[in-house]
Amino acid sequence: MKKQVFLYFSALLFTSILSGQELNHFFSTLAKNNLYNGSVLISKSDKNIFSNYYGYSNIEKKEKISDKSRFPIASVSKTFTSTAVLQLQQKGKLKIDDMVQKYLPDFPYHNVTIRHLLSNTSGLGQYYNLFTEVMKNQPDKLISNQDIIPEFINQKVPLSFSPGDKWEYNNVNFCLAALIVEKISGMAFRDYLDKNIFKPANMKDSFLPENRRVKEQNQTELYTYPNMYSMDLVNIENLEATFPVERRSNFYGNGGIVSTALDLDKYQKALFSYKLLNKKELEEALTPAKLNDGKTASYRFEEKEIAYGLGWQMYTNENEKIVFHDGFITGLTSMLMHNITKNETVILLSNAANPVFVTANEIFKIMDHKPYKMPVQNLSRVYGNLLESGSKEKANQLIEEYLKNPNSYEATERDFNRLGYQFLRSQKTDNALLTFASATLLFPNSSNIYDSYGEALLQVDKKEDAIKMYKKSIELDPTNENGKKVLKQLL
Repeated sequence: MKKQVFLYFSALLFTSILSGQELNHFFSTLAKNNLYNGSVLISKSDKNIFSNYYGYSNIEKKEKISDKSRFPIASVSKTFTSTAVLQLQQKGKLKIDDMVQKYLPDFPYHNVTIRHLLSNTSGLGQYYNLFTEVMKNQPDKLISNQDIIPEFINQKVPLSFSPGDKWEYNNVNFCLAALIVEKISGMAFRDYLDKNIFKPANMKDSFLPENRRVKEQNQTELYTYPNMYSMDLVNIENLEATFPVERRSNFYGNGGIVSTALDLDKYQKALFSYKLLNKKELEEALTPAKLNDGKTASYRFEEKEIAYGLGWQMYTNENEKIVFHDGFITGLTSMLMHNITKNETVILLSNAANPVFVTANEIFKIMDHKPYKMPVQNLSRVYGNLLESGSKEKANQLIEEYLKNPNSYEATERDFNRLGYQFLRSQKTDNALLTFASATLLFPNSSNIYDSYGEALLQVDKKEDAIKMYKKSIELDPTNENGKKVLKQLL
C-alpha cells in the first residue's frame, strides 16, 4: 500500500514538473514575441504549479512586474459582487428573487429582481451615454453608482426588453447590486469586501479604491495599441477615452477592484472550498440562468457556447465544467478560470490587454498533456504596420507567405475588416483598398469582406470595381439586403 501511494505521488510530481516546464516555454515564447505582459498563476489541486511575471508595470520607468504588482481586475470584480449578495442571502438578509425596489425604493422598474441583475437579464439601459448632460453641467463631478437611478428617472429611460426575456451584458446591473449590498449591510461596498471577502481569504494586496483615478503603491500602469496597425504600446493616459464617462466615473460592483495574481488565487481557493459561501449558494452562482422561455442565458464566443450564471460564466469541455470571468478595460485584460471537474485554475492579469480567454484554454491543454496551439502575432497588425510605413511590397509578400503557411500568424476576417475601415476613416484610402483586397485573398468566401471592399471603392469613385465587389458579395450571401440596395442604386 505504501509503495502504491509513493508511486502515485511520484507520478503526480513528475507530471507537475513536465507541465511546469511546458508552461514556462509557453509564456517565455509569448513574452519574447511581445504577446504577453503581466502576471500568471496556475494551480492544480490547490497547489501552485506555475507562476511568473513578464514585462513592465511601468514601461517609461522600466519597472518590472513582480509578485507585488497590483492590477485592476475589471469585470472579474463581478464575481465578488455576486459573492457579496449571496453571502447576504446565506445570512437571511435578502433573497435573490426579491424585487430590486424592495431595497432601492427609488428604482423606477417594478419587475426587476436581484437575480435579473446578477444574471444580466434585467433589460436595463447601459450607462455609456447616460451622463452626457451631467458631465456638461457639472464638469468637476465624479460620477458614481448613486447617480445611476436618478438619471434613469430624469431621462425616463425605458427597459430594452422585459426582464428575463433576453441576456445582455450590462455593467449597470452590478453597480445596482453593489448598492443593495451597501443598503442591507450599512457599510460602504469597499468596506464590505474588505471585511467579508478580502480578510477571510487573506487577500492582503487587494482593495476597492475610493477613486480609481488615483493609483496606489505597486499599481501597474496600463498600455494599449493606439490603433489597429500600431506595433508600439502607449500609456492609456496619453489617449482619449472611448467613452467620456470612463474618465469621469468611479463605478464599482461591475469592476474597480485592484488585486494581484496571488490574491486572486487565494480568493478562488477560499471560494471553491466553501469558506466564503456555502455549497448551496455557490452552486446557485455557478448554475446557468434560465430565460422566461426556458432557454439558457448564453452567447457564442471562440466556437464555445458560454452560459451565464450569477456573476459567473461557464461552459463544458469534454464533460468538464469550467467556470470563469474575464475582464477588459482599455489597457487591461484579466482572467480567473477554474476547471471544477479537475480543480485546476488559471489566473492571468495583463496590463497590455493581451488576449486571455484563448490563452487560458491553451493552458488547460498543456496541463492535460494535449496538443495545444501557441498564440502567434496578429497578421492584420503586422500587415497594417507595413502599409503605414510605406512598405507595400513587404506587406504583399507577408500575405503570400501567410497563405503558404497559415499557422505563422493569427488572422481573422473581423480584424482585417476593422483595419480596412480604420484606414478609410483616417482618409488613408490607398491603404484601405489594399487591406480589403488582401482580405479577399485571405477570406474568399466572406460576403462581408466583398461588401466592405465595395463600399471603400465607392468612396474613391471606382464605381465599376465597386459593382463587381457588391455582385460577388451577393453571390456569396443572397440575403445581403444592404448590398442589393446599393447595387440597385449603382446599376
